[in-house]
Amino acid sequence: MYRKKIAVFIVIFFGLISTLSAQEISILFNKTTFSLFNPSFSGVNGRMLSFNSRSQWAGVEGAPRINSLILHLPRKKNVNLGLAVQNDRVFIENRTFVSLDYNYRLQLNRNRFLYLGIKAGGNFNNIDINDIDRIYTDYNPALSAVKNYFTPVLGVGFHYRAPNYFFGIGMPTLFQSERFDDTQDWKTSAVDYSYVHFTGGINLKVQENLSLNPVVVYRSLPNMPNHFVGTADFVYKERFSIGGGFSNNDNAAVYFSIKTKGGFELGYGYEFTQGEISDVITNPTHEIMIKVPLGKKIQPEEETSNEEQNNEN
Repeated sequence: MYRKKIAVFIVIFFGLISTLSAQEISILFNKTTFSLFNPSFSGVNGRMLSFNSRSQWAGVEGAPRINSLILHLPRKKNVNLGLAVQNDRVFIENRTFVSLDYNYRLQLNRNRFLYLGIKAGGNFNNIDINDIDRIYTDYNPALSAVKNYFTPVLGVGFHYRAPNYFFGIGMPTLFQSERFDDTQDWKTSAVDYSYVHFTGGINLKVQENLSLNPVVVYRSLPNMPNHFVGTADFVYKERFSIGGGFSNNDNAAVYFSIKTKGGFELGYGYEFTQGEISDVITNPTHEIMIKVPLGKKIQPEEETSNEEQNNEN
């Protein structure tokens, strides 16, 4: 029965993909922030609290600053719940995104799972036009249409998980919305677009205590080239990792993380521009990641074993 439901869900989902797309700023430690863009990642690795801070083009006044806080709650039966909060500041714009995630798990066989998620929340956007430097003191009627606003968010996603690989597709919001109301004097065209977020990754065992973990993120963007990000890191004894990444918008990065025996993880990333754009933008981007486990990380085989024990009891 559930296989038919899965088929219907995927057909509807890919139908939506053919008509909707959008923009998004990359985050280097993306494995801790996937649930921002795809609700089906919430709670997959167990209970945890994570914080990401990204300072783009360090030293440039008004450059993008992104802070994210994510909470994954313990799973009850086959349901995972999550909370995501992200604050994004650019120049005079200050946007806060808040969402609640509901994620349902379907077991396909002993160690393969399909997660179906739905996200609900909203975007709160504050625009302070008083911070704009004025050349003239005369009133500018173009600013009459620029106001603070709120837009509701409804997103969906699915995530397939096997022992050594995963992939997922999510849409953080299904609907696009106009950012400002038209006035008698001005017609605005600024829109918050819906978009598609694809993720995939592999765990390759190099040696007994060493693995290589490549991850790709692909995002559709309206009226501009689509965005691709690729990262790969070496992980030693599940405690230390070091890697690098690149994107098709001329950005490259290096990063590392350290994890304690208790699971507390701290990471730092350094991103820089390359190619022709590096002659214009020379300021680097810094990113910090903190992850605090609230329980033991769940592996697919452990999930199955625990459920079998419960059924026997």
